[in-house]
Amino acid sequence: MESKNFIYAPGWVKVVALSVLAFALISAIGVSVYFLGKENRQDWILVAMSLGQVAASGIVIAIVVFFSEKDVNVINLQKRAERLFLETFPRACLLIDFPEGEFKLWESKKVNGNDIAQALRNSKTTIRVNHIPGQIDAYYHISRESGESIVMRLQVNVGEVAISYYIPAECEDEMHEISKKMEWAFSRYYEIGGYVGGWYFSREDFDGLTYASIHLTKDFGADFLENERKKLFMSNDVAATTRGIMKDCVKNGISMSY
Repeated sequence: MESKNFIYAPGWVKVVALSVLAFALISAIGVSVYFLGKENRQDWILVAMSLGQVAASGIVIAIVVFFSEKDVNVINLQKRAERLFLETFPRACLLIDFPEGEFKLWESKKVNGNDIAQALRNSKTTIRVNHIPGQIDAYYHISRESGESIVMRLQVNVGEVAISYYIPAECEDEMHEISKKMEWAFSRYYEIGGYVGGWYFSREDFDGLTYASIHLTKDFGADFLENERKKLFMSNDVAATTRGIMKDCVKNGISMSY
């Protein structure tokens, strides 16, 4: 697990640690005040003052360790983006066409790292990537075993993520027709995922052909590239939604590639 703090600790650990240190500090002050001015009690006062000093130092250190953030430089963020473009996201998309399995008793289904790697190797999905290192986006040509393929784009600007799909179209009227037929397929992005976006008709630079394209954006927060859970969630969610979009294109007789 990655964390932007120096040391990752659950919230309850922080609360307990600070509470214990605060209790020790208050107790030390109380003991010192109670025995102040009383004869033959100097030893108690010294012990309490030592305990209070340790507790006060511990509180300061705990606050610095628990709540200070690591400095993430630009190069490090770019490396994390490259890993997302070339590893995390395409790995999730490999399971758009997942291998056929069989029903077994759940007690016999044991999964380990090798099983996951084997499932990815057996994937019937083919993914080609067009990405220039350092750029904030990557294009993916995703092909299923049945022959259908689609071009999509992932853009990541620190925490802002943009997902684009390109469906062949000859004119704006055809784009409007496609958008109506695919309204339900893309509704998950709007209604559940919280994305915003819209349809466009344009001639695209990646192959010079015309497409009806939909561009969807969402802000995942400034820590997106540092948070492996967020990146995996986004990748899995987009892959699952893309599977549904491709199936809906087939159902509606919409060609996904030239």
